[in-house]
Amino acid sequence: MSLVLEAEVTTDLDTGRLALVASTDHHMSDLDEVSPARLRALIANARQQLDEFERLASEHEARILAQLEVAA
Repeated sequence: MSLVLEAEVTTDLDTGRLALVASTDHHMSDLDEVSPARLRALIANARQQLDEFERLASEHEARILAQLEVAA
């Protein structure tokens, strides 16, 4: 499993216009301007993925502890 979320506010050098851009790809191939609502949706998705990472860690930890208890 992998999680990538990059976001920043950029300034167009020609116009001075600010833009919110984001990417969820390691190579930033999907870097594009996003709305604040879209960025918040990407953040919510990232939080769900982080919860999944934590679940994996907890399951692994429980298995290790169970093995230690059996060995004791």
